[in-house]
Amino acid sequence: MIYWLMQQLRGDNAPPLASVRAILAFVFAFSAVLASGNFIIRNLHRRGFRDLPRTYMESFANSKSGTPTMGGLIIVFGIFVSSGLMCDLSKPAVALMLLSTIFFAGVGAVDDLLKIRSRSSDGGLSRRTKLLAQGGFGLFFAIITLNGSTSPFLTGNPAGVDARTLLNLPIYTQLTGYQPDIGILCYGILIVIVFLTVANAINLLDGLDGLTSVPTAFTFAFYGILAYFLSRANFATDLQLVPFTWSSEVAIYASAVVGALTGFLWFNCYPAEVFMGDTGSLSLGGTAAAVCILTKHEFMFLIVGGIFLYTFISTMVQDIVGLKILGRRMQYRAPAHHLYQHLGWSETKVAMRYWIVSLMFALLGLACVIGIPRIGGNKSVPATPPPIRAVR
Repeated sequence: MIYWLMQQLRGDNAPPLASVRAILAFVFAFSAVLASGNFIIRNLHRRGFRDLPRTYMESFANSKSGTPTMGGLIIVFGIFVSSGLMCDLSKPAVALMLLSTIFFAGVGAVDDLLKIRSRSSDGGLSRRTKLLAQGGFGLFFAIITLNGSTSPFLTGNPAGVDARTLLNLPIYTQLTGYQPDIGILCYGILIVIVFLTVANAINLLDGLDGLTSVPTAFTFAFYGILAYFLSRANFATDLQLVPFTWSSEVAIYASAVVGALTGFLWFNCYPAEVFMGDTGSLSLGGTAAAVCILTKHEFMFLIVGGIFLYTFISTMVQDIVGLKILGRRMQYRAPAHHLYQHLGWSETKVAMRYWIVSLMFALLGLACVIGIPRIGGNKSVPATPPPIRAVR
């Protein structure tokens, strides 16, 4: 609505300034979360949607038993309100991000509801069911983004390059300007893997008051800045990236997510009034995966989301290497943030140190995108250019 009004005030068909809309998207998402937060929390509590700590975590979580969960509904509401007001909803990229948020929030909500109904934190969807649902959506996303008739990468591209299957390799691409073309099959598999890993990595970090909100906000802030650079042909060319004018909508959507997370932290900081639950953590993970793919910087998540990667690896080592292969624990607790609690760190200390480290990772990622092309020089023609296909 506000997007349309801003366009009418300009008196032409040009989209309103992305930078202004991104700021307003943050403000509207933050305001929507603050305005609706108490109402949603009261209703979650009244309906009995309350947290149930696992048995082995009772020593840490007794004081939190009964805290309302499924607070991710507040985040999703803020994102929807803000993106609906500030994004150009006619752009396919916006529809893909909205679908990602809705689908993964739905999977998380079903998981949360099953846990509440069974009165057990282990009574939700099975791991196999969740992976199949996430992988299925990843396959759907791959079909849409790689198909010649529906791919957003074939529109709004001033360079006239078919970038659907071009791969950005962190640091290497920034230094050389080379983007290998890995083909539709390999890129489709990559998209499915991105959804499976990113969504679950963010989901696994959820567990302490305020722990997930800030690192996730830093990650979306990085990808929002990157998307804004991609929307400006001069910036993108200077950074040796393929520009897409519609990626400004990705920046605005990412800004809305950051605003919603900032507002949610108001209620989720220690001591938390509400937990996001899988409804929130999975929806954020699915949205983050979509944004990684739409900015074509999937592997940059390994740097920017380093804290999520660490959490993911620590959990896999415990579950697969330790319990399934060796038949014993490899560490006292998993994910790693519970290990630090076991070692005597307070909850707030764990959360704040994770925040600090996640900020460092986000800044490192920004330095890779912005700084390394300056060091390597502006190579307008790569030494070994990838095969380029003209857009039909």
